[in-house]
Amino acid sequence: MSNLSKREKILLFILFVTVVMAAYYYLLYQPIKAHQQDLENQITNIQSEYTAVLNKVNQINSLEKELVELKKEREERLETVVRDAEEILAAVDYFARESNVDIRSYQKRNTDNGYPFTFEIQGGYFELLSFLQMLDNWDYRLVVENLTASNVQQQENLISLNLNLFYHQSDELREFIENSAG
Repeated sequence: MSNLSKREKILLFILFVTVVMAAYYYLLYQPIKAHQQDLENQITNIQSEYTAVLNKVNQINSLEKELVELKKEREERLETVVRDAEEILAAVDYFARESNVDIRSYQKRNTDNGYPFTFEIQGGYFELLSFLQMLDNWDYRLVVENLTASNVQQQENLISLNLNLFYHQSDELREFIENSAG
C-alpha cells in the first residue's frame, strides 16, 4: 500500500466506504425495514381482530337476553294445548267484551282437523281493530279465513262484519297428547 499515491488512497477509501454503505443498505437496512413493515401489518391485523373480539364480548349480555327470549318463545310455540270449541268461544267472547264489540251471532262446526266458526260482529272501527289484534295475538292456530264487511251504519259509526275463523287442531294431536299424558 505504500506504492499508492495519496489520491489513490483517498479513492480507495471512498470506494471502501461506498461498498460498506451499499452492503449495509442492501444486506441489513432493507431486510430490517421489510421485517418492520411486516410487523406493523401484523400489529394492525391484531388490533382489528382485538376490536372485533371486544365488540363481540360487549354483545354477550344482549345476546344472552335474546337467547333467553328465543328459548321462551320456542317453549311457547312447542307447548301444545288441546283446546275445546267452548274454550275458543269463551276466548273470542272475552276479546269482544274487552274491545266493546258486539257478537250478533255465531255458528260452530266440527271437522277432522279443527274447529270452523262463523261470527257476525258489530262495532266501531277502532274497537274492531282491537278485537282483531287480540285474536291475532292469542293462539297461532286460530286463523281468520274470511273477513267481509256486510253492513256499515254511518249514523252510529258502526261496522258489521262477517268473520270466518278456523282453529287448527287435528284429532291426531289430541290423541297423541292424551296417550302421552296417560
